[in-house]
Amino acid sequence: MSFKHILLPLDGSTVAEEAIAHAEAIAHAGGAEIHLLHVQKSQAHAAGHSIDPVDWRLRRAELRSYLNHLAEGISERNIPVTLSIVEGRPAEQIVEFCEDHNIDLIVFTAFGRGGPSRFDFGSTAHKVFSGAGCSFMVVRPGQASAATNGAAYRRVLVSMDGSPRSEWVACQVASMLRGQAAELILLQVIAVPEMPRRMPITREEHATREKFVECNRRAAEAYLEEMARQLRNGIEIRPLLMVDQNVAERIYATADREQVDLIAMSAHDWQTGAEQFTGTLCHTVTCHSERPVLVFQDLPESQLQALRSGAEFCQIRHPTLPEDNSTHR
Repeated sequence: MSFKHILLPLDGSTVAEEAIAHAEAIAHAGGAEIHLLHVQKSQAHAAGHSIDPVDWRLRRAELRSYLNHLAEGISERNIPVTLSIVEGRPAEQIVEFCEDHNIDLIVFTAFGRGGPSRFDFGSTAHKVFSGAGCSFMVVRPGQASAATNGAAYRRVLVSMDGSPRSEWVACQVASMLRGQAAELILLQVIAVPEMPRRMPITREEHATREKFVECNRRAAEAYLEEMARQLRNGIEIRPLLMVDQNVAERIYATADREQVDLIAMSAHDWQTGAEQFTGTLCHTVTCHSERPVLVFQDLPESQLQALRSGAEFCQIRHPTLPEDNSTHR
Protein backbone atom coordinates (compact mmCIF):
# COMPACT_ATOMS: atom_id res chain seq x y z
CA MET A 1 0.00 0.00 0.00
CA SER A 2 1.64 3.21 -1.16
CA PHE A 3 0.05 6.49 -0.10
CA LYS A 4 -1.73 8.29 -2.94
CA HIS A 5 -3.57 11.14 -1.21
CA ILE A 6 -1.78 13.00 1.58
CA LEU A 7 -3.63 15.61 3.62
CA LEU A 8 -1.65 18.49 5.07
CA PRO A 9 -3.83 20.59 7.43
CA LEU A 10 -2.41 24.06 7.97
CA ASP A 11 -3.50 26.78 10.38
CA GLY A 12 -1.32 29.57 8.98
CA SER A 13 1.46 29.15 11.55
CA THR A 14 5.12 28.49 10.79
CA VAL A 15 4.93 25.65 13.32
CA ALA A 16 2.35 23.78 11.23
CA GLU A 17 4.45 24.37 8.12
CA GLU A 18 7.20 22.13 9.54
CA ALA A 19 5.10 19.18 8.38
CA ILE A 20 5.37 20.20 4.73
CA ALA A 21 8.84 18.74 4.10
CA HIS A 22 7.76 15.40 5.56
CA ALA A 23 4.65 15.30 3.37
CA GLU A 24 6.87 16.04 0.37
CA ALA A 25 9.28 13.23 1.30
CA ILE A 26 6.44 10.68 1.51
CA ALA A 27 4.83 12.01 -1.68
CA HIS A 28 8.11 11.71 -3.61
CA ALA A 29 8.58 8.13 -2.46
CA GLY A 30 5.14 6.95 -3.55
CA GLY A 31 4.04 9.39 -6.23
CA ALA A 32 1.29 10.81 -4.03
CA GLU A 33 -0.75 13.99 -4.32
CA ILE A 34 -0.69 16.52 -1.47
CA HIS A 35 -3.90 18.27 -0.40
CA LEU A 36 -3.44 21.53 1.49
CA LEU A 37 -6.36 22.32 3.77
CA HIS A 38 -7.20 25.30 5.95
CA VAL A 39 -10.31 25.49 8.11
CA GLN A 40 -11.58 29.03 8.48
CA LYS A 41 -13.79 29.91 11.41
CA SER A 42 -17.30 30.79 10.25
CA GLN A 43 -19.82 33.07 11.90
CA ALA A 44 -21.58 30.02 13.32
CA HIS A 45 -18.42 29.04 15.22
CA ALA A 46 -17.17 32.43 16.37
CA ALA A 47 -17.80 31.79 20.08
CA GLY A 48 -20.68 34.23 20.24
CA HIS A 49 -18.85 37.05 18.47
CA SER A 50 -20.08 38.37 15.16
CA ILE A 51 -17.66 38.43 12.25
CA ASP A 52 -17.46 41.48 10.05
CA PRO A 53 -18.21 40.39 6.45
CA VAL A 54 -15.47 42.61 5.05
CA ASP A 55 -12.88 41.25 7.45
CA TRP A 56 -14.05 37.72 6.66
CA ARG A 57 -13.55 38.24 2.90
CA LEU A 58 -10.16 39.86 3.41
CA ARG A 59 -9.07 36.98 5.62
CA ARG A 60 -10.24 34.46 3.04
CA ALA A 61 -8.28 36.23 0.30
CA GLU A 62 -5.18 36.23 2.51
CA LEU A 63 -5.59 32.52 3.18
CA ARG A 64 -5.91 31.71 -0.51
CA SER A 65 -2.79 33.74 -1.26
CA TYR A 66 -0.97 31.97 1.57
CA LEU A 67 -1.94 28.49 0.37
CA ASN A 68 -1.15 29.37 -3.25
CA HIS A 69 2.35 30.39 -2.21
CA LEU A 70 2.91 27.09 -0.41
CA ALA A 71 1.39 25.11 -3.27
CA GLU A 72 3.73 26.74 -5.77
CA GLY A 73 6.72 25.67 -3.70
CA ILE A 74 5.45 22.09 -3.58
CA SER A 75 4.72 22.07 -7.31
CA GLU A 76 8.30 23.11 -8.03
CA ARG A 77 9.33 19.72 -6.61
CA ASN A 78 7.11 17.99 -9.20
CA ILE A 79 4.48 16.99 -6.67
CA PRO A 80 0.80 17.40 -7.62
CA VAL A 81 -0.97 19.56 -5.06
CA THR A 82 -4.47 20.90 -4.46
CA LEU A 83 -5.67 23.47 -1.95
CA SER A 84 -8.98 23.94 -0.17
CA ILE A 85 -10.47 26.36 2.34
CA VAL A 86 -13.51 25.21 4.29
CA GLU A 87 -15.51 26.55 7.21
CA GLY A 88 -16.33 25.05 10.57
CA ARG A 89 -14.60 23.38 13.49
CA PRO A 90 -11.09 22.24 12.47
CA ALA A 91 -11.21 18.63 13.71
CA GLU A 92 -14.64 17.97 12.22
CA GLN A 93 -13.76 19.46 8.87
CA ILE A 94 -10.43 17.61 8.65
CA VAL A 95 -12.14 14.28 9.34
CA GLU A 96 -14.89 15.07 6.83
CA PHE A 97 -12.32 16.07 4.21
CA CYS A 98 -10.54 12.74 4.70
CA GLU A 99 -13.75 10.83 4.12
CA ASP A 100 -14.75 12.83 1.06
CA HIS A 101 -11.36 12.80 -0.68
CA ASN A 102 -10.11 9.27 0.04
CA ILE A 103 -7.21 10.55 2.13
CA ASP A 104 -4.93 7.70 3.17
CA LEU A 105 -2.34 9.70 5.14
CA ILE A 106 -2.52 12.84 7.30
CA VAL A 107 0.73 14.67 8.06
CA PHE A 108 0.68 17.33 10.74
CA THR A 109 2.56 18.74 13.69
CA ALA A 110 1.72 17.79 17.27
CA PHE A 111 0.53 21.34 17.86
CA GLY A 112 0.02 24.43 15.75
CA ARG A 113 -0.79 28.08 16.25
CA GLY A 114 -1.83 27.51 19.86
CA GLY A 115 1.66 26.27 20.73
CA PRO A 116 2.64 23.53 23.19
CA SER A 117 0.65 22.94 26.35
CA ARG A 118 0.61 20.54 29.28
CA PHE A 119 -0.83 17.93 26.92
CA ASP A 120 1.15 15.87 24.41
CA PHE A 121 -0.91 17.10 21.45
CA GLY A 122 -3.03 20.08 20.54
CA SER A 123 -6.78 19.56 20.84
CA THR A 124 -7.30 19.40 17.07
CA ALA A 125 -4.57 16.81 16.56
CA HIS A 126 -5.95 14.66 19.37
CA LYS A 127 -9.46 14.68 17.90
CA VAL A 128 -8.21 13.91 14.41
CA PHE A 129 -6.32 10.87 15.77
CA SER A 130 -9.53 9.35 17.05
CA GLY A 131 -11.74 10.39 14.17
CA ALA A 132 -10.03 10.12 10.80
CA GLY A 133 -9.27 6.41 10.97
CA CYS A 134 -6.47 6.59 8.39
CA SER A 135 -2.70 6.46 8.61
CA PHE A 136 -1.03 9.54 10.05
CA MET A 137 2.37 11.09 10.70
CA VAL A 138 3.05 13.21 13.76
CA VAL A 139 5.89 15.73 13.52
CA ARG A 140 7.26 17.23 16.72
CA PRO A 141 8.02 20.92 15.93
CA GLY A 142 11.61 22.08 16.27
CA GLN A 143 13.19 18.69 15.55
CA ALA A 144 15.38 18.76 12.44
CA SER A 145 15.69 15.69 10.22
CA ALA A 146 16.76 14.80 6.71
CA ALA A 147 13.30 15.57 5.39
CA THR A 148 13.33 19.12 6.75
CA ASN A 149 16.31 19.81 4.51
CA GLY A 150 14.51 18.61 1.41
CA ALA A 151 16.22 15.21 1.34
CA ALA A 152 14.77 11.72 1.59
CA TYR A 153 14.85 9.81 4.85
CA ARG A 154 18.30 8.37 5.49
CA ARG A 155 17.51 6.17 8.49
CA VAL A 156 14.12 4.74 9.47
CA LEU A 157 13.31 2.62 12.51
CA VAL A 158 10.42 0.15 12.28
CA SER A 159 8.92 -1.21 15.49
CA MET A 160 8.59 -5.00 15.18
CA ASP A 161 6.70 -7.34 17.50
CA GLY A 162 6.43 -10.57 15.51
CA SER A 163 2.90 -9.81 14.34
CA PRO A 164 1.74 -9.78 10.69
CA ARG A 165 0.88 -6.10 11.18
CA SER A 166 4.46 -5.10 12.00
CA GLU A 167 5.74 -7.23 9.11
CA TRP A 168 3.34 -5.42 6.79
CA VAL A 169 4.64 -2.05 8.01
CA ALA A 170 8.24 -3.16 7.45
CA CYS A 171 7.39 -4.18 3.88
CA GLN A 172 5.67 -0.84 3.21
CA VAL A 173 8.63 1.15 4.52
CA ALA A 174 11.13 -0.99 2.61
CA SER A 175 9.17 -0.33 -0.57
CA MET A 176 9.16 3.39 0.21
CA LEU A 177 12.95 3.45 0.71
CA ARG A 178 13.86 1.23 -2.23
CA GLY A 179 16.24 2.96 -4.63
CA GLN A 180 17.47 5.39 -1.95
CA ALA A 181 20.65 5.44 0.10
CA ALA A 182 18.86 4.63 3.34
CA GLU A 183 19.14 2.29 6.30
CA LEU A 184 16.14 0.44 7.69
CA ILE A 185 16.42 -0.60 11.35
CA LEU A 186 14.15 -3.45 12.43
CA LEU A 187 13.79 -3.04 16.19
CA GLN A 188 12.13 -5.60 18.42
CA VAL A 189 12.02 -5.07 22.16
CA ILE A 190 11.50 -8.17 24.29
CA ALA A 191 9.38 -7.22 27.28
CA VAL A 192 10.50 -8.37 30.72
CA PRO A 193 7.38 -9.80 32.40
CA GLU A 194 6.19 -7.82 35.39
CA MET A 195 5.70 -9.74 38.61
CA PRO A 196 3.98 -7.27 40.96
CA ARG A 197 3.83 -8.34 44.55
CA ARG A 198 4.46 -7.04 48.04
CA MET A 199 7.54 -9.15 48.69
CA PRO A 200 10.55 -9.54 46.37
CA ILE A 201 10.38 -12.42 43.89
CA THR A 202 12.11 -15.62 44.88
CA ARG A 203 15.24 -16.96 43.25
CA GLU A 204 13.18 -19.63 41.51
CA GLU A 205 10.73 -17.07 40.16
CA HIS A 206 13.58 -14.89 38.97
CA ALA A 207 15.10 -17.88 37.12
CA THR A 208 11.73 -18.65 35.54
CA ARG A 209 11.40 -15.08 34.30
CA GLU A 210 14.95 -15.11 32.91
CA LYS A 211 14.25 -18.37 31.10
CA PHE A 212 11.08 -16.92 29.61
CA VAL A 213 12.92 -13.81 28.38
CA GLU A 214 15.78 -15.86 26.93
CA CYS A 215 13.36 -18.09 25.06
CA ASN A 216 11.68 -15.05 23.53
CA ARG A 217 15.03 -13.46 22.76
CA ARG A 218 16.27 -16.47 20.78
CA ALA A 219 13.02 -16.68 18.82
CA ALA A 220 13.07 -12.93 18.09
CA GLU A 221 16.70 -13.05 16.97
CA ALA A 222 15.94 -15.71 14.36
CA TYR A 223 12.76 -13.87 13.34
CA LEU A 224 14.52 -10.54 12.76
CA GLU A 225 17.29 -12.17 10.74
CA GLU A 226 14.72 -13.83 8.51
CA MET A 227 12.80 -10.56 8.05
CA ALA A 228 16.03 -8.74 7.19
CA ARG A 229 16.91 -11.42 4.65
CA GLN A 230 13.53 -11.10 2.95
CA LEU A 231 13.60 -7.30 2.84
CA ARG A 232 17.17 -6.89 1.54
CA ASN A 233 16.78 -5.78 -2.05
CA GLY A 234 18.99 -2.79 -2.60
CA ILE A 235 18.30 -1.59 0.97
CA GLU A 236 20.57 -1.70 4.00
CA ILE A 237 18.70 -3.62 6.72
CA ARG A 238 19.89 -3.80 10.33
CA PRO A 239 18.11 -6.08 12.82
CA LEU A 240 18.22 -4.75 16.38
CA LEU A 241 17.06 -6.72 19.41
CA MET A 242 16.69 -5.36 22.94
CA VAL A 243 15.26 -6.42 26.27
CA ASP A 244 13.45 -3.93 28.50
CA GLN A 245 10.56 -3.64 30.92
CA ASN A 246 9.25 -0.52 29.17
CA VAL A 247 8.88 -1.32 25.46
CA ALA A 248 7.57 2.08 24.34
CA GLU A 249 10.31 3.99 26.16
CA ARG A 250 12.97 1.76 24.63
CA ILE A 251 11.59 2.40 21.13
CA TYR A 252 11.75 6.19 21.25
CA ALA A 253 14.98 6.22 23.28
CA THR A 254 16.62 3.99 20.68
CA ALA A 255 15.33 6.25 17.92
CA ASP A 256 17.08 9.17 19.60
CA ARG A 257 20.29 7.24 20.14
CA GLU A 258 20.35 6.03 16.53
CA GLN A 259 19.41 9.53 15.31
CA VAL A 260 16.77 8.16 12.97
CA ASP A 261 14.77 10.47 10.73
CA LEU A 262 11.54 8.57 11.20
CA ILE A 263 9.85 5.93 13.38
CA ALA A 264 7.33 3.72 11.58
CA MET A 265 4.89 1.43 13.34
CA SER A 266 1.47 -0.15 13.10
CA ALA A 267 -1.41 1.55 14.87
CA HIS A 268 -2.07 -1.78 16.58
CA ASP A 269 0.38 -4.13 18.23
CA TRP A 270 -0.36 -7.79 18.80
CA GLN A 271 -2.15 -7.05 22.08
CA THR A 272 -4.43 -4.29 20.79
CA GLY A 273 -8.10 -5.06 20.28
CA ALA A 274 -10.19 -3.87 17.36
CA GLU A 275 -12.15 -1.47 19.59
CA GLN A 276 -9.39 1.16 19.49
CA PHE A 277 -8.08 3.44 16.74
CA THR A 278 -4.55 3.03 18.11
CA GLY A 279 -3.02 0.70 20.66
CA THR A 280 -1.35 1.72 23.90
CA LEU A 281 2.17 1.17 22.55
CA CYS A 282 1.55 3.33 19.48
CA HIS A 283 -0.11 6.06 21.55
CA THR A 284 2.75 6.17 24.04
CA VAL A 285 5.43 6.38 21.36
CA THR A 286 3.64 9.17 19.45
CA CYS A 287 3.15 11.09 22.69
CA HIS A 288 6.77 10.94 23.84
CA SER A 289 8.91 10.61 20.73
CA GLU A 290 10.87 13.66 19.64
CA ARG A 291 11.27 12.03 16.21
CA PRO A 292 8.52 12.01 13.55
CA VAL A 293 6.28 8.96 13.87
CA LEU A 294 4.53 7.42 10.86
CA VAL A 295 1.59 5.29 11.99
CA PHE A 296 0.06 2.81 9.56
CA GLN A 297 -3.65 2.22 10.12
CA ASP A 298 -4.68 -1.28 9.08
CA LEU A 299 -8.18 -1.78 10.48
CA PRO A 300 -10.85 -2.79 7.94
CA GLU A 301 -13.18 0.02 6.90
CA SER A 302 -16.14 -1.69 8.59
CA GLN A 303 -14.38 -1.55 11.95
CA LEU A 304 -13.30 2.05 11.39
CA GLN A 305 -16.89 3.05 10.66
CA ALA A 306 -18.02 1.36 13.87
CA LEU A 307 -15.38 3.22 15.86
CA ARG A 308 -16.24 6.56 14.23
CA SER A 309 -19.86 6.16 15.26
CA GLY A 310 -18.73 6.39 18.88
CA ALA A 311 -16.95 9.74 18.41
CA GLU A 312 -19.46 12.56 18.78
CA PHE A 313 -17.53 15.15 16.84
CA CYS A 314 -17.37 12.81 13.84
CA GLN A 315 -21.13 12.42 13.70
CA ILE A 316 -21.76 16.11 13.20
CA ARG A 317 -21.40 17.21 9.61
CA HIS A 318 -21.72 20.98 9.28
CA PRO A 319 -22.31 22.54 5.91
CA THR A 320 -19.11 23.80 4.32
CA LEU A 321 -18.40 26.37 1.70
CA PRO A 322 -15.24 25.07 0.05
CA GLU A 323 -13.26 27.18 -2.31
CA ASP A 324 -13.01 25.73 -5.77
CA ASN A 325 -10.13 23.26 -5.67
CA SER A 326 -7.08 24.57 -7.46
CA THR A 327 -4.58 22.03 -8.68
CA HIS A 328 -0.94 22.95 -9.22
CA ARG A 329 1.20 20.71 -11.36
